[in-house]
Amino acid sequence: MKRSVLYLFLWLGVSTSTLAQRDWPPVYTIKTDTATFSLDTAYFQVLEDLGGTLTFEQAQRSTGFQYAKLYDKYRVAHVYWQRMRLKNDRPHSVRLYLSGVADYFDIYWRDSLNRWQHQRTGYLVSDSQLPVYEGLQEQSRLPLSLASGQETIIYKRTETALWNEPITYLSAYFQTEKGYKDNIVSYFRGQDGWKDFWFAGIAIGILLLAAIYNLTIFYSTKEKVYLYFAICLLFFVLDRNSSYIQATFFGEYPYVFRFVSTFFFITFFVFFVQSIRQFVQPDAQLASLSKAITVTLAITVLMNIFQIISYRYALVPQIEMYLVLEVIIRVVYFLCLILTYRMMKRDVADARYVFIAILQLFFWWSYTLVGTFARIYYQININRYLPPIFEYAETICFAWMIIFFSGALINRYNMTRRQVVQQAIEKEQLEKEREIERSRMIASQNERLEQQVRERTAELQQSLETLRATQDQLVQKEKLASLGELTAGIAHEIQNPLNFVNNFAEVSEELLDELAEERHKAQRDEALEEEILSDLHQNLGKIRHHGRRADAIVKGMLEHSRASTGEKQITDMNALADEYLRLAYHGLRAKDKTFNCQLITHFDPTLSTVTVVTQDIGRVLLNLYNNAFYAVQEKACRDGEQQQAPYQPTVTVQTQNYGDNVVICVRDNGTGIPEAVKRKIFQPFFTTKPTGQGTGLGLSLSYDIITKGHHGELTVESQEGKGTEFTIRLPTQTPPSARA
Repeated sequence: MKRSVLYLFLWLGVSTSTLAQRDWPPVYTIKTDTATFSLDTAYFQVLEDLGGTLTFEQAQRSTGFQYAKLYDKYRVAHVYWQRMRLKNDRPHSVRLYLSGVADYFDIYWRDSLNRWQHQRTGYLVSDSQLPVYEGLQEQSRLPLSLASGQETIIYKRTETALWNEPITYLSAYFQTEKGYKDNIVSYFRGQDGWKDFWFAGIAIGILLLAAIYNLTIFYSTKEKVYLYFAICLLFFVLDRNSSYIQATFFGEYPYVFRFVSTFFFITFFVFFVQSIRQFVQPDAQLASLSKAITVTLAITVLMNIFQIISYRYALVPQIEMYLVLEVIIRVVYFLCLILTYRMMKRDVADARYVFIAILQLFFWWSYTLVGTFARIYYQININRYLPPIFEYAETICFAWMIIFFSGALINRYNMTRRQVVQQAIEKEQLEKEREIERSRMIASQNERLEQQVRERTAELQQSLETLRATQDQLVQKEKLASLGELTAGIAHEIQNPLNFVNNFAEVSEELLDELAEERHKAQRDEALEEEILSDLHQNLGKIRHHGRRADAIVKGMLEHSRASTGEKQITDMNALADEYLRLAYHGLRAKDKTFNCQLITHFDPTLSTVTVVTQDIGRVLLNLYNNAFYAVQEKACRDGEQQQAPYQPTVTVQTQNYGDNVVICVRDNGTGIPEAVKRKIFQPFFTTKPTGQGTGLGLSLSYDIITKGHHGELTVESQEGKGTEFTIRLPTQTPPSARA
């Protein structure tokens, strides 16, 4: 019984092993050293990795491997695994190269010591990570070695980026090392493959030079057709030579470059279509056709972007999307051909050149579209029935188009230049004719103008004399206005001692009456008489004191108010500033009893005496004080009701000693001066006061007195709405130039 059970388990094990062997593809045997061979679909199995997340260990354990076709247009995955078995039937070891055209290409195989080996390459692998064999970086081949008689298992993983099309073609293509080298030698020597690289380099250089040439013309003519065509050429070079450009400049950034390169062709196509439209310049009758080109071109761009997005999410079958995009590209091109043809029928020479340039490429693209449909839906490759020269047909059509279009642009540029030269000649001739006519007219008008000049000169001379007289009157008016202000101040200042004199005189009269009454009494009070006489004596003394005070005020004011002799005198600036401050304030108070202002003085006791024309400096101070009082009075009247706190008009006068200079600052908290006005305040006849209240000469004369008469400085600092500060700076010593 036990022996029967044992036999049963042995039979089941053998059966299971046999079934497991049936799940693997058959072994492919290598029987030659020079072979280049591709495994049939019977020799490998395929595993679809939709999420692209399977590890090698998970792929090994997967039961999803199955036989599949080499090409399946409806595949949607970006990652596929293939497994196969190889055996070396040669009497020596064999080195093989497994080829794979993909963004990422991995190979796993068992070596002669039964260890798993792994290598990776691909177009999106940076140069520093590519495998190197015999000094060459491999982007599409990975080597493996088989010992004599060795059988190995190979897993091939093929992956494309999510923004790239899914994998629709799978293969298992091998080369022996000798076969690989023989192919390279055959390509570069037997088939002159080196010429492809040589001619590609020349083509790149020519196209780049053409792009630079068109850019140069654009900068000189500003015609957009040259800019569009230069961009078109640039992206044509990038699209057709992206692999060379990536290898040369972007070897360490292949992912970014290849993603950007997916937009090279559509960018080339857009700017090429725009070049055609700008070149032929369709008229208004073809506006609907031009609009149709714009709409279909926009649809082409959007579909190209949608195609890249749909690669990731498999929104629609990719082969249908590819065919629709190919069709609409040719529709846009066909519409451009119709537009060019219709402009050519209107005898537009430029349109004829363009039509000849683009016609051949349209025929070729129509043929390739038919061939694409035949290959995809009927598995017919019509290219095999054509001569080998047709391999270069598209390149020839593009070369024809670019060369002929460039020639047309050059011809247009030459014609434009000739037109510009002709226009320049005509313009020059027209200018000469105009110059002759202008000279004749000038000659005829010279005499009349001379007569008018003589008449106007006489009128101007009379006006000048009138202006001078008016100016003298205005200056005299300004002086009289200052004198009026000064006189009002004097009157107010002298009123106080006169009040004292009158009061003491009245008291003295009453005392005399009282004394006379006391003397007529029978019994006289001698003590009272003595007291009255004493009071009379004191009153007379006070009357004399205030009379002298009034006399001093009158003499001092008259001294300052009389016409200036121009002679400089040693002057106490503190006393002068204080005296004119009181005069200006009292003068304003005499005209407006309601005006009140806080006066603050900070006089430097160490201030040096200065040699100045006292009357002129007094006039300057009086003008500055009057302006300050006007500003605070205006603010009090205009803004008093809007102030959150009670507004206190304040004028501050400060003097400072700086050794070689003395400074007098007059500051107020009035309305301030706007920036636009501040630049003009020292100009003659400029005033912001209402008509009749100012001549506009006060600050102008003050500026001349300080700067020209005393070689000092008069400056102003102001902030609108907050106040103004005028600063007088006078040298304590007269400059040599002034003494001379």
